[in-house]
Amino acid sequence: MAKYSDIKGFTVQTLSTDTVASQVAGGAWASGGDLNTGRGQGGGTGTQTAALYFGGDPVGSNGALNEEYNGTSWTEKADLNTGRGNNLGGAGTTTAALGFGGYGPSSTLANNESWNGSAWTEVNDLNEARQALGGCGVSTAAMAAGGQPRPPQTANTELFDGSSWTEVNNLNTAREELCARGTTTSAVAFGGTPPITGKTETWDGTSWTETTDMNTARSALDGAGDSSTSALAFGGTTGSNSALTENWDGSSWTEVADLATARTGAAGAGTSPLAVAFGGNTSPKTQTEEFTAPATFNQIQEGQLFFNSTANAFKETITDIPGATWASSGSLNTARYGLMGGGTQTSAIAAGGSIDSGPPTAPITTDTELYNGSSWTEVNNLNTEREFPQGAAASSTAAIAFAGYDSPNNLAINESWNGTNWTEVNDLNTARRYLAGFGTQTAALAAGGLTSTGVNNVETWDGTNWTEVSEINTTRYALMGAGTTTSAIVYGGQTSGPTYVDNAETWDGSSWTEVSDLNETKGYMGASGTSSTDALAFGGQPPPNGLATTEFWNGSSWTELNNLGTARSILAGAGTTSSALAFGGYSTARVGTTEEWTANLSNKTITAS
Repeated sequence: MAKYSDIKGFTVQTLSTDTVASQVAGGAWASGGDLNTGRGQGGGTGTQTAALYFGGDPVGSNGALNEEYNGTSWTEKADLNTGRGNNLGGAGTTTAALGFGGYGPSSTLANNESWNGSAWTEVNDLNEARQALGGCGVSTAAMAAGGQPRPPQTANTELFDGSSWTEVNNLNTAREELCARGTTTSAVAFGGTPPITGKTETWDGTSWTETTDMNTARSALDGAGDSSTSALAFGGTTGSNSALTENWDGSSWTEVADLATARTGAAGAGTSPLAVAFGGNTSPKTQTEEFTAPATFNQIQEGQLFFNSTANAFKETITDIPGATWASSGSLNTARYGLMGGGTQTSAIAAGGSIDSGPPTAPITTDTELYNGSSWTEVNNLNTEREFPQGAAASSTAAIAFAGYDSPNNLAINESWNGTNWTEVNDLNTARRYLAGFGTQTAALAAGGLTSTGVNNVETWDGTNWTEVSEINTTRYALMGAGTTTSAIVYGGQTSGPTYVDNAETWDGSSWTEVSDLNETKGYMGASGTSSTDALAFGGQPPPNGLATTEFWNGSSWTELNNLGTARSILAGAGTTSSALAFGGYSTARVGTTEEWTANLSNKTITAS
């Protein structure tokens, strides 16, 4: 029998496990030694093989208990001087630790105690008494963040220098039942309530910065980690006990292996590759679990082919678009709908649109904002205010915005953006609104739209002039599209009825061909994509409050995928099918919400027919 390498010219690597995106992605939880006394909402600190768990609920019987873990079993140690629970803060090691805040038998506490390996000693209190706070650091350099002194929650942050606490810059979002991990110069705070949130903030020693949210919002969670760029979040509540575990790499959260026991009010210690989780509420839990990531692992790479000897299967690594999800990011500074958008997920532009709370009266804006992958910044405005323009952009520094409506007139105006200013350039041949537009600053396409009725006109832009080319087959407006001037697709919209349609057509640079329809009839969508065989359609309407659905076009059919977090219509989009951006739009009112669509690499089994 011929060898595979003789047929294909290369050898397939044999691996015992699938390739993974990172060391932590290859990790898993395993059982450790049980606590002597089950309890939740205590303070935890230390490492996977040397951890401390002190305090806990119910306060009356468990609140002063202290146990030490050696990587195998727990041993009871000297109790706290002041019994307490409800997520007191902890910092340090098994020989030098701090326990601060929490809730005592009848009140919220500011008490701070120092552990020397054998006994607890009362030292200087927090400036603000609070419970359900986040704590991290070491015994001589600790942090207390957020919590509840009394309703409402606090955003206060305090640092301990080994002698006293000093108030520093607050969290951006006040909350309780959050988790904080890291040091006094490099930390991350995540989760919390109310409401239950996935908000994440990083600390640089001076101030907190909002960054990418967790994939699953939750409170009463815990975690492990040693800096603002490396943390693990596990357990908590989403409304019910959770076993979810997510890894933070400094820019995004990735779901990894779940806990074996779902729990809320657990405590944690260690680092993201080597963590330990213990205790928890609801039939107070004694279980301890250890998370271990392999020191040696096979890195995932797109396009690789390998044989998994354990699973006895050939596998290929691909971009898993069907497995992609939407995650919240920084909102527009000016909430609006009917805006122009374009660029990439990390370099996008938004311009124009309506800033009213809803039709029919709609104040129009010229505002322009640029997105850097996490937040929007206001820059120089369009020269002509308008709503429902379209645009094309390779990035936030090179774009055009064309057509639109200034009530009562349809517009043919075209403006070019150089990263600093907008300049008027040659107009479209047909003034209109509700059209589809995409491409780049020097090679764009405009299709369909509304004048006094729907039109089927198509024009291409070469960087200097617009030229009329072959018309789309179905006359419509409120359609959307993606691609280039030589390979594109348009879909959905309204006919002059007005009736919503699901039609889709592809463009090969000279003519349009009808292809498989969308799964639902709709218009006023957001879009992203690169060609006639690769596009996303998200959001849209019919009314009343817009759609959340996302559909993926693979060149032959549409597939419904994960929904937007916020249902809406008349929104803007940017990016590709594996890395997209949705922003602005109309729900029950105008919104500034931004969401990122991200597809990770995935190992897929190859099946032979």
